[in-house]
Amino acid sequence: MKKAIWLLCLLFGLSHAALAAAEKRVALVIGNDAYQGVPKLEKAANDATAVGKELGKVGFEVMSYTNLDRRGMNQAINKFIEKISGGGVGVLFFAGHGVQLDGRNFLLPVDIRVDKPNDLDDEAIDMLKVTERLTDAKAKLSLLIIDACRDNPFPKKAGRSIGGTRGLSMPQTPSGTMVVYSAGVNQQALDKLSDGDKSPNGLFTREFLPAITTPGIRIDDAVKKVRSAVIQKAKGVGHDQNPAIYDQTDGDFYFVPAPLQAKGGAQPGGAPAQQIIQAVDPMAVELSFWDSIKSSGDPSDFKAYLDKYPNGQYSALARNKIAALDKGSAKGRSADNEPARPAVSIASAAPSAPSSGGGSIASKIEEMGTMTYLKITDLRAAKRNGLLNIQAEVTNSDHKNQQLYYRVKWLDNTGFSVWEDEPWKPLVIYGKQKQLITLVAPTPKASDFRLVLQSPENKASDSGSGSPF
Repeated sequence: MKKAIWLLCLLFGLSHAALAAAEKRVALVIGNDAYQGVPKLEKAANDATAVGKELGKVGFEVMSYTNLDRRGMNQAINKFIEKISGGGVGVLFFAGHGVQLDGRNFLLPVDIRVDKPNDLDDEAIDMLKVTERLTDAKAKLSLLIIDACRDNPFPKKAGRSIGGTRGLSMPQTPSGTMVVYSAGVNQQALDKLSDGDKSPNGLFTREFLPAITTPGIRIDDAVKKVRSAVIQKAKGVGHDQNPAIYDQTDGDFYFVPAPLQAKGGAQPGGAPAQQIIQAVDPMAVELSFWDSIKSSGDPSDFKAYLDKYPNGQYSALARNKIAALDKGSAKGRSADNEPARPAVSIASAAPSAPSSGGGSIASKIEEMGTMTYLKITDLRAAKRNGLLNIQAEVTNSDHKNQQLYYRVKWLDNTGFSVWEDEPWKPLVIYGKQKQLITLVAPTPKASDFRLVLQSPENKASDSGSGSPF
């Protein structure tokens, strides 16, 4: 609750433009220390945790992970890209091992095991593919901060190394993306300045952390200041570390915009202050408050919202959440995870005939047109904390990326709607891949659902109005 109230206070200092746009900010932070087949690291997890904490303070929805294997990294990246699709602002911070091979940069999961260079394609995370996917997602801005320019962790085999011997190479940076490496090409990043350096963070991260919460500094100026500080401190111990910045962004982005200035006031030195006229959009502030608590499992967060907005846009939902959390707490842990009367009773990809009290995949899906390449291949539902949870697996049978739009109709056990129509949500399904859609009902009254799907590749039908196209 304290975090939510603190965030609300911070948001009152944001500019009218940022609030009015209700900018979607999402951060994915990953710190990998506990490597199994290559040398372990000491500070990567600390770096990621610290960066995630600071980004949360300035309004980012933070997805924070440590010591992920390849599957976990791919799932986290998929979820991150889904969240920022269609105009969001995304920050991806990775601390861990990284290598280069033939001009391509790879981030290493903790379960990496390779015997020859070609194994990297299958066992590591290709940075080029990540940036291409961010471009396809049409995010407003993507900032990738890679604190991975460390010693190549792979031993030499058959007279050659797997990957470059030091550092990472220059990335291909698409439009709308900024990539920052903690060290330049063929340089190493310092974790500490001396044997007596007790900082829990590496050199780059400890300089980057204050830049996140400094008001009134553009992101490009912020990373340049970080670079200057890192260069100076590294030289002080006889080391060359020049963080590399590759910027293809357009326009200005601030982690925290400048605070309001009094009209007609003076700046230091007696110069007239530039007039800054700002206003706070109350609805946008309320939305930011709600976004910061909506996934909370603490009823006091929703009570804090109702104290501030007793008749707010989300007051009914807040009361429902409080009732559901209180009810779930009373039933105890075993009741929290008890499966609801299944809305879908399937475990295989092939739809089956609807069963009493359940149903096949087909009975829960409404396609606007005939899906050509995209199919729901698995669908599951269960109640947790009094709310219906849905997990849908979408499979793309084509080798090309496919755009999907989806929304949910929330129903009671008689088939009547219990919630207003949701807006369409975009999702990119990459060629020959699967992706999960995870949904939580907005009200305990929802005991059934229909997942409505549409894709530009659908064959036309008479499904009619409501299409996002």
